[in-house]
Amino acid sequence: MINTLLLTEHDLAQWSRRYRRGEVPAPMPYGVDALGSLGFGLRGPGRSTYPLAVKARDMVDHRLGYPVEGALRGIPATARAGLVLALLERQGMAAAVLKRRRIPPYRRTPLVIWSCWLADDLRTASPETRRALVRRVAAADLITHLSRHESDIFAGVGIHPDRLFPVTYGVSHRFYTPDPTVARDIGILAVGQDRGRDYQTLVDAVRGTDLTLDIVTRPDNLAGIDLPPNVRAHGTVSLPEYRRLLRRAQVVAVPTRDLAYPTGSSVALEAASSGCAVAVTGTRAMRDYFSDDVDAVLVGEGDVEGWRTVLRELRDDPDRRARLGSAARLNVEHTHNADHMWRELAEVLRARGVV
Repeated sequence: MINTLLLTEHDLAQWSRRYRRGEVPAPMPYGVDALGSLGFGLRGPGRSTYPLAVKARDMVDHRLGYPVEGALRGIPATARAGLVLALLERQGMAAAVLKRRRIPPYRRTPLVIWSCWLADDLRTASPETRRALVRRVAAADLITHLSRHESDIFAGVGIHPDRLFPVTYGVSHRFYTPDPTVARDIGILAVGQDRGRDYQTLVDAVRGTDLTLDIVTRPDNLAGIDLPPNVRAHGTVSLPEYRRLLRRAQVVAVPTRDLAYPTGSSVALEAASSGCAVAVTGTRAMRDYFSDDVDAVLVGEGDVEGWRTVLRELRDDPDRRARLGSAARLNVEHTHNADHMWRELAEVLRARGVV
């Protein structure tokens, strides 16, 4: 058994309680509990709850630009660990800084950073900020990322390819499932609020048509967009309600910009896992996840007419929706699920001698 310190923004005990209540899709964040059956013993360092300690922690984190509590509270566990695994990049920065400075026990313990936004941050940052980001993560033994073309960004800032791995991202396919007893009575559903969403293009595509679009997102994601009567804006919803919406949707639309990381991938894959017909912007990253007209329909970035045509075609062709939804579900069952993702990473860690 490889004792593994898990650095995450989530309190694992609280997460476990939420899982038992059906509020989150897996026993641990991102389904990392799958590593437990692969020879990894996972434990977290816990988090402060006393108000003064929380206030001091938040002040230090804000000043440094990354959290430090997990790395500091995890020192005793790290001394007995064979691996430190950080979810996501900011959670691993303190451990990487300590490792770079050769401070025990981090100096000898392998560190893996499972990153999401890091490549895009490196791509868009000023030279000074980019150098700071590289210093914060450079000591990691392995940095994973969610799209193959991000490897060039990391290599361009001096991180050796041997310390990079484009992991096959996956979602909780046993939580996000089709439900044949639920009527698919939502025509077009769009969900999500990360920085890469392109709701303006999607709204313009349905404007003046007989299509109906439901958008589930924070109000600030729609700020400045004039919503026509056939677009219904909803606020954020609970995870169980989100799953119910996916099961009711005929088409899930994921309009995005072309960023370094696969923005929109979680919603697109969770919709696919739920058996929806998925339409996504065909960015470089999203093409790692879907094949056009096989398990999704890919639309050009910012292509209003393209979106309008695709959405009309899908609305009018239930057989095509059913075919795409079935193929999308199989795509997740076979490849883009959390079990596959963590199994793949475990094999890479062993093959490269990290553990």
